[in-house]
Amino acid sequence: MFARKRNPLLRRSDRIEIVMLVGLFAFFLLGAPILAWWTAGLSYRSDQRAIAWERDNLHEVTAVLDRATADRQATPYTARASWKAPDGTPRSGSIAVTSGEQPGDTVKIWVNNEGDVRTKPGGRNPVGKAALVAIVVVASVAAATNGLRRLGVALLDRHRARAWQRAWSDVGPRWSRDLLP
Repeated sequence: MFARKRNPLLRRSDRIEIVMLVGLFAFFLLGAPILAWWTAGLSYRSDQRAIAWERDNLHEVTAVLDRATADRQATPYTARASWKAPDGTPRSGSIAVTSGEQPGDTVKIWVNNEGDVRTKPGGRNPVGKAALVAIVVVASVAAATNGLRRLGVALLDRHRARAWQRAWSDVGPRWSRDLLP
C-alpha cells in the first residue's frame, strides 16, 4: 500500500487530491486541539473574571417592604421597599416580590456597590462552559475542514470532467460512425 511504485492509472489530479486530503487531515489533527484548548482557556478566564467582578461588586442585602404596589396584575409583582447600600446609606425603590409577601416583610435582594438593585448573579460553571466551547470549536473546525475538502474535490472533479471531454473529443470521432463526415 505504501510502496513507492508508480501507478500508471493515477492522474496528476488524483495525486493532488491525496496531498490535499492528507494536508487537511493533518490540519484537523493538529489545529483543532490547539484551537479548542486556546478558546476554552479564553472562555474559562472570562468566566473567572465575571465571577470575580460579581463577587466584588454585587452584594445581597435585606430589604423591608414599605407598602404593596396597587398594580398586582404584573408578573412578577412589584412593591416599594427600603434597604441599606453596602456603604450604609439608606436606599429605597421598587423591587420584584412574590404574590404572598406583605408590607413589613423582609426580602433578600442583590445590589451593586452604590446600592442600586441588580439581578441575582448567574450560576456560572466555567469548566462546563469551557468544555462546551472546546466541543463547538472542534466541530466547527471539522465542518470547515470538510467544506474545504468538498470544495477542493469539486474543483478537481470539474478539472477531470474537462480533461475527459478533451480526450473524448480526440478519440470519439475515431470510434464512432455517427461523428464521421
